[in-house]
Amino acid sequence: MLNSLLVLLMLPVTAVEGLWLKFRATRLPGAPGQRTGTVGQGDRLHLLAIGDSIIDGVGTGCMENALPVLFARALSEGHGKQVDWRVEGQSGLDIRGLLQRLDSVGAETVNVILISIGVNDVTGLTGNQRWRTDVNTLLDRLRSAWPSAQILFAGLPPMSRFPLLPQPLRFTLGWRAETLDSIAAAICSGRPGVHHVPTVIDPSVHTFSEDGYHPSSESCAAWARELAGFVTA
Repeated sequence: MLNSLLVLLMLPVTAVEGLWLKFRATRLPGAPGQRTGTVGQGDRLHLLAIGDSIIDGVGTGCMENALPVLFARALSEGHGKQVDWRVEGQSGLDIRGLLQRLDSVGAETVNVILISIGVNDVTGLTGNQRWRTDVNTLLDRLRSAWPSAQILFAGLPPMSRFPLLPQPLRFTLGWRAETLDSIAAAICSGRPGVHHVPTVIDPSVHTFSEDGYHPSSESCAAWARELAGFVTA
């Protein structure tokens, strides 16, 4: 309740800051490179990575240094598998956009699904109930298409630590990200084979790309190893 009141009181300032960032912040493109590939040797594991700019590789320079491919490598090394990976990501995508994008995703074999979504729902002011409904719908559709796949929902990052964001906008978006992430975590906890993996920003390990908003390729490598630890053989 106190945080909600503070957010309302700061709304005139955060609105101006948001507009300023919209027109002045550095905007990086999605990572160039192939959107499908294979790493490692052994029994085959099929990875589908879906979601926003994290999946699109923004800030990493090339797709080989983006989270999905680094995650595929970590899976291959950790489980001795050949990992066939596919990237279905788009910068700026919110959860409604992701649901629409799923319509064009084929029904080939998938064993592991990595989801990164939610930051654009924070900045786009998606309400709690709509977010709750859409997360459930997303997981229902994924489970229907791939009943035996392990699903990893990468938690919304602590936006209160994003260097790009000025105060009090940083506080406001950080609070909203925590709220939406707690809803997603609760939903995931009640579903077999679905893991909500909290996103942690440790300054001693994780760094940002030049825009102060997206993780660097070094951070994605550490993140990929963390995520791979949640996948069972």
